[in-house]
Amino acid sequence: MELIIGGAYAGKLTYAVQKYGFEQNELFDLAVGLPGGGDFRCFYHLEALTKRLSAEGESAESIYEKLSPFLGTGAVVISREIGCGIVPMDAEERKYRETHGRLLRLIAESAGSVTRLFFGLEEKLK
Repeated sequence: MELIIGGAYAGKLTYAVQKYGFEQNELFDLAVGLPGGGDFRCFYHLEALTKRLSAEGESAESIYEKLSPFLGTGAVVISREIGCGIVPMDAEERKYRETHGRLLRLIAESAGSVTRLFFGLEEKLK
C-alpha cells in the first residue's frame, strides 16, 4: 500500500493515476463513504471521510479498522494534509485534525511507501 499526502490541489490524484495507470473504475472517492464492494485500488479524499466519521464520534483507530479491509497490496490512499497552519479555535475542528493526524500515522506505519507532493513534485518519506 502507498500513502500519498499533500496540500489541496497539489496534484495527488493526477500523480497516482499517472504513476499506476488507474482506470476510472479503480478510483473511489472516500468523501461519499466507504466502498461497499468493487475492485477499487485508489482511495482519495481520506480527509473528508475522517471529518464525517470523527463528527460521528469515531476514533482514528476505528476509522482505520473500517478502512483496512480495502488497503491490500497495491492499494493507494490519497489524503490532503490538514495539520499544518493555525490551530483552529473550534473544538470540533481541533478534534477532527487530531483524529486525521492519528489516522494518517496508522496508515503510514503499515504503508510500504509514503509520498508527499508539493506542487506536483514528489518527496519520498518512506
